[in-house]
Amino acid sequence: MNAAEGFPSGLFAQHRAIEALLRQLDRVRTRGGLTDDEDLRLLAALRRLLLPHLAAEEEHLYPLARRCLPGGRALADAAGRTHASIRRLLDRADDHRLSVSGRRRATTVLLLVLRTHLRGEEEQLFPALRARARPDELRRCERRLREPRAGPPGSPGSVGAAGSAGSAVWGLPPGAGAITALRDHLTGHDSTGQHSP
Repeated sequence: MNAAEGFPSGLFAQHRAIEALLRQLDRVRTRGGLTDDEDLRLLAALRRLLLPHLAAEEEHLYPLARRCLPGGRALADAAGRTHASIRRLLDRADDHRLSVSGRRRATTVLLLVLRTHLRGEEEQLFPALRARARPDELRRCERRLREPRAGPPGSPGSVGAAGSAGSAVWGLPPGAGAITALRDHLTGHDSTGQHSP
């Protein structure tokens, strides 16, 4: 398998682990009787998996997209804003100051946004990078993505100036602002002036 075919195998594996945890959250939420402790335990496990993953993408994957893809800067910036939204939703989902129902609503929106983001990366971003980046760039990025991260996991990566990526943001449908409006309505989050899904 060459670098283009296998790229980014490490991120695919991380996505599968995150999705397995999302399915577990779905199962316990739909069967009823979910305890607050169980919900918080699963969210803590999601945080441990997700935050280092987001930070690694911001540090290594998105700079590659900026360099190699037409419109890559706008796409990477929009994805970085989506990461910021995911972090805020995760914080809200396990915020002990909120009611149980408020945290569960935030969790529902988190799962929607996160699944859409992961699917969009796999269906659009990864294939685009495999098609346009040089094999040595893909190998270097893959190697860096696998390196252990120093410092606290989940520290926000730098995201460039805001730019509009339209509906091309990693699998979000046209009118993805509706996702933002739904999230904001369910969580009470005010994203006025922000355009991240």
